[in-house]
Amino acid sequence: MDTPVVEKHQAKLIVIDDGGKDIPTQITDNIQENRRFIWWALLFLNGSCLWAYYSCLSAQSYYASRFAKTTFDFAYLTTPVTTWPIFVGHLIQVAFGLDKKLGMWNRVRIGYALNALSAFAIILQNAFNAEPQTGATIVIIAFGVIGVTDSLTESSFFALSALFPESSFTDAIQMGDGTSGFINVTLNTLIQLCVGGIHPAAKDSEDIQKISFYIFFSVFILVCFLAVYVFWRLMQVPAVKYLMQRNEAETVRRALNKETYGEMWARLVRIGGVVILPTLCQFVIFLCSLTAFPGISIKAGFQMAGASGGTWGSWYTNGVLLSYNYGDFIGRVISPWFYRFFTIKSCFVWTVLRWVLFIFILIGLPGGGKNPLFAMADAPVFNQIWLLFINFMLGITSGVLSTITFGLGPRLVAQEDRESAGAIMCLGLFLGISLGATIDWQFGANHWLGA
Repeated sequence: MDTPVVEKHQAKLIVIDDGGKDIPTQITDNIQENRRFIWWALLFLNGSCLWAYYSCLSAQSYYASRFAKTTFDFAYLTTPVTTWPIFVGHLIQVAFGLDKKLGMWNRVRIGYALNALSAFAIILQNAFNAEPQTGATIVIIAFGVIGVTDSLTESSFFALSALFPESSFTDAIQMGDGTSGFINVTLNTLIQLCVGGIHPAAKDSEDIQKISFYIFFSVFILVCFLAVYVFWRLMQVPAVKYLMQRNEAETVRRALNKETYGEMWARLVRIGGVVILPTLCQFVIFLCSLTAFPGISIKAGFQMAGASGGTWGSWYTNGVLLSYNYGDFIGRVISPWFYRFFTIKSCFVWTVLRWVLFIFILIGLPGGGKNPLFAMADAPVFNQIWLLFINFMLGITSGVLSTITFGLGPRLVAQEDRESAGAIMCLGLFLGISLGATIDWQFGANHWLGA
């Protein structure tokens, strides 16, 4: 691995994986000159995509009270309603080459415009006090639209990061994910403390829900506009402009050669064959994470709360969200130091072994006598700590393994194939999230093991 000579204060940031051998020296030099802005821009951009998802997740108490008398169970529906549109939208783009035809700039503008409109719709249904069933329907549809638009924006950022000759920019994308969750759940917890204290009254709980709700979705609308501007500024960096133009030139070349769908699919299959293992890693990592989090652990908390319910259950929900998201954030922060210890093959082995954490969560699920794995009946306090710790480990392992596999995967192929490699790996990621969220939903809907 040949690493360019850089100034001493920059050296700790340089992680050139393939030496940029097929990229002109002046471009690799420009990357180093602008690397801090590029890195932080990518972190912010992917974090902006995830802000909507985490806002939807953090507002569980609001949905529970606002839509209590509707046919929708938001405790389990929030995630699958958002994630399946991401996967389906991305699959259609990749299968028919729409991601290439639309281009990154158009995808970003369209995506954030629709995101902002969806956030407005969610806010207005509450502001105008829409009938609960109608309001719930509007929110569900808005979640689906946000999912589709994330397939435009988030996949664009993953694709852009894959064009760089080093994994640190893909790490920035992953850090954006973790940072968004970290800030969101922390802010949600602080709002509860400031408004209602540790033991909020019923009226204060309602105020907390509304304040959190308006803050998260109002900030999201602002973030949508800011993200479009940041992406535009990012495109003005000469190195980024070169990588994007080179990638677009390859798309134009294929169009001029009248590439058929058969030829395009054959090319995608060829690239997919090279990145099959890291794609499987992404799928298995998020299948495990979303099957276990957040539904089952939150349900376990309310079961442990029993008749005392209310405040205790709400705070334990915060504990679960904080544990996983703090773990995920820490995992993504420390992952650059762990590359040396992992290969694609060892990552896959660890993603499979990681399923033991799901079993550990079931060991702490009371289940009302329906869960034969429950082993904490005589240690309720230890069980509370146990579940929070396992969720933390679930998050930290997700952060490390997902970051490293996405950092290594696209760089297994040639420069002109990296956007497609990133898109294929996103399919594995989105499918894992969607299927895991659906399994988690079914645990709650069918009361499997008393969940």
